[in-house]
This record gives sequence, C-alpha cells and structure tokens, in this order.
Amino acid sequence: MRKLYKKKIHNARVKGALFRLLPFLAFCGVIWYSSSLTYDQQSLIPFLNIFLSEKELLIGFLDGIEFSYGGSIVSISASGYAGFIEFFLRKFAHLSIFFMIGLFLGSFLFYFIQKLWLSSLFTLLFIVLFAALDEYRQYLTGGRTPLMEDVFLDTIGGTAAIITYCIYRINKKKKDR
Repeated sequence: MRKLYKKKIHNARVKGALFRLLPFLAFCGVIWYSSSLTYDQQSLIPFLNIFLSEKELLIGFLDGIEFSYGGSIVSISASGYAGFIEFFLRKFAHLSIFFMIGLFLGSFLFYFIQKLWLSSLFTLLFIVLFAALDEYRQYLTGGRTPLMEDVFLDTIGGTAAIITYCIYRINKKKKDR
C-alpha cells in the first residue's frame, strides 16, 4: 500500500513538473525559431495590407502618433498604416511571449525550489539572458535589427510574469493558512 502511495505521489510530481515545463519549452521554441527567420520571412505587412485595406478606421487617430524606437521613427508616415500596426503587434508579441516564458519557468522552478525569491531571481536571470541571446541570434540571421530596446521589452514581460506569480503565491499562502 505504501509503495502504491509513493508511486502516485511520484506520478503527480512528474505531471506537475511537465505541466509547467512543456509550455515553457514550447514558448522558448517559438522565440528560438522566430529569431532564425529574416524580417521578410515573418513580415505581417502583406496580410495586414489585405486585412486593413478597408478598415482604416483609426488612421485619423493614429496619424498624429510619432516616436523613436531603437533609433528609428515609428509613425504611419514613416512605415505606412500596416507597418505601424505591425510594429505594435510585434512588440506585443515580445511582451506576451516573454510573459508566458517567465510565468511557466517561475512556476516550474518554484515547484522544486519552494523559495519564491530564489525561483524569481533565477527566472529573471534566465529572461534577461534568453532575451539577449534572442537578439544576438537575430544579428547572426541577417535581415533583422537586433535592439537593446527589445531586450528591455522582453525583460518587462518576464518581470510582469514574475510579479504576477509572486502575488498569486503570496495570496495562495494566505488563503491556505
């Protein structure tokens, strides 16, 4: 009976670890694959030109927005309506994918370490290093513009996940008392 109980606990721990590890690896794989593609291979502009051609509802509102990012001007006049929208979609992808990487890695590490501050620290270190490696791979790929600003954006996404997970764990601990 005791052996069966230990086996059930072991199986539950393996499932718990895989539940956290597999999505983490999948999101890392998405980043790894996408950083090996040139800009032209992953450009959304052809699709956006078709999709947005009749839906330029926000163009009047967005037309006045202009700012600098990574030494380039970002505006509708500089990159067109589709290019402007693509810029925000790409930056949102940076934030959201690194948020998911941070969330699943933080959860995975906490599952084993059981110290929130330590799992958060290791997660943050991984996020920064992986973001920098992603930009370096883009540099090696060619046809891409590696930017330090994207490393910061990725780090913000990962940090938001760490904070979210910490709040969740702290609230769960209070509730369990």
